[in-house]
Amino acid sequence: MNRKLVIAFLGSILFLFIVICLSVYSYNSNREISFQIFPELVVSDLFSGSVNLRNHATDVPSVLIYFNSSCPICQSEAELIERSFREDTLTRFLWVSSEPVEEVKNFAVRYRLYRMDRHRFYSDTLFRLATAFELTGVPATFVYDGEGHLVDYTLGAVSMSDLTLSIQKAHDHTR
Repeated sequence: MNRKLVIAFLGSILFLFIVICLSVYSYNSNREISFQIFPELVVSDLFSGSVNLRNHATDVPSVLIYFNSSCPICQSEAELIERSFREDTLTRFLWVSSEPVEEVKNFAVRYRLYRMDRHRFYSDTLFRLATAFELTGVPATFVYDGEGHLVDYTLGAVSMSDLTLSIQKAHDHTR
């Protein structure tokens, strides 16, 4: 009798786990994207104070990257982006973190992205970007065309081949 109860209990837990996983997947895959147009977001740049990110994202195709300097995936992506897009002078990379300005500066220096003219870094300690985009984790990558229309996005790790294709689509939309 005890064995049947244990099997029934474990079966119930497995069933509940599967239902929860399917619900989360369904929610994420059917989620309405509320940032089809690059939103008005005021954040702090590393030198002069508050800026509206939209002003930096609507003249050329832009990649908005929400990151955290202690995130291993974010660190890996920074290295890959630095190598893969070193020669790209036509795409702007906007890096936003909820960390203080000094930590964001240290990240930019550590991954040699501060030297690249097309990479800009911002601090958003008020979590405006995370709130506007309903983000619950890092990294998150959003690719916009030159008019500020969303082309593609990835929540979590993004492959450089996928990012390259998304950037190419953004350039094709802009022409």
